Amino acid sequence: MKINSVKVKNFKSLKDVDINLNNLTLITGVNSSGKSSFIQVLLLMKENSMTHKDKGDFYTVNGDCITLGNVKSLLHYEARKKEINFAFKFDDDFGWIEINADSNFKIQDDIYNSNSPADSLIQHQLFFKKIVYLSTNRIPPSLTFPFSEKDIANHNIGINGEFTIHYLTEYRHQTLSAQGLKHKDSKSLQLLENTEKWLGEISNGVSITVSADASTQSSKLSYQYSYDENSSRITSEQSPLNVGFGLTYVLPVIVLILKSKPGDFIIIENPESHLHPAGQSKIAEMCAIAANNGVQIIVETHSDHFLNGVRVATKNEIIAPDKSQIYFFEKEENGLDTIPRPIDIDKDGKLSDWPKSFFDEWGNQLDKLLW
Repeated sequence: MKINSVKVKNFKSLKDVDINLNNLTLITGVNSSGKSSFIQVLLLMKENSMTHKDKGDFYTVNGDCITLGNVKSLLHYEARKKEINFAFKFDDDFGWIEINADSNFKIQDDIYNSNSPADSLIQHQLFFKKIVYLSTNRIPPSLTFPFSEKDIANHNIGINGEFTIHYLTEYRHQTLSAQGLKHKDSKSLQLLENTEKWLGEISNGVSITVSADASTQSSKLSYQYSYDENSSRITSEQSPLNVGFGLTYVLPVIVLILKSKPGDFIIIENPESHLHPAGQSKIAEMCAIAANNGVQIIVETHSDHFLNGVRVATKNEIIAPDKSQIYFFEKEENGLDTIPRPIDIDKDGKLSDWPKSFFDEWGNQLDKLLW
């Protein structure tokens, strides 16, 4: 199952937008242009997916995966009709699913207003519930990491990636579902080995050791680097505190992509954080491979290296051009409303449009240096 389209009316700066999602959808734009608001729409659905609320009940706007604060601030400032509307079109034959709430997020219509049969509605509810979200605020380096038998049993690494180390410990031998994600240097499809190989694209020659201890309710991670000295192979073990910050920060991104399977829906915020340009491009390649293998991914990014990584992956036929979509979010001129501008990538990696403020700052600064 896949979401093809999302329509939003009167939610924050999203007055009336229609976003077509693909296997891989990049959301970009200047700060405060509505990118996070769009992602919050999907997280609201995840938070409220299986609560079976009735007309007159309230939607949850502050929960496990989302915190929106005061509901009074969520209605579009110019909304004539004091109602917020979300609509979703899946890749099945059952029309739109619509969600209607007043300015207090009180339900105005049944949570699923569509022509779908009951069993299809349950499938849609389960789909929203299984949305996987990885926040930009991920785990930093530490001596120990969180432990959760409940989350690991549900194959959940946490919205901040906090259970990644515990997950790797328990599922190190798990076979990759999207076999295209097998690293070229990996000898198997096992999760831990492929995690190491892809992490090695960020920091050459690195390997990792993971463990979990139920008695202390904690998990541990260490890094190893090997080098030759006097005809001997020496291995140096390092704490996460003593290696680059970006290695630990990107680890949940790598694990989340590798453990994905066809039919999954993943949202990742700023996967490029704390990575050098080559590492950012490599994470983009991983996302392209997963998306081409049937995983639906939304990436919010400010990285031209990530964008170019997807473009190169398209040119190299890692992902088909009809399986990706870019949206550049901007505000209307002299206004506050979000305008999402679609941009396509063709088979050669070229873009259909290059609007002002769309990854053009490098050229702007270069012009100042040259002239």
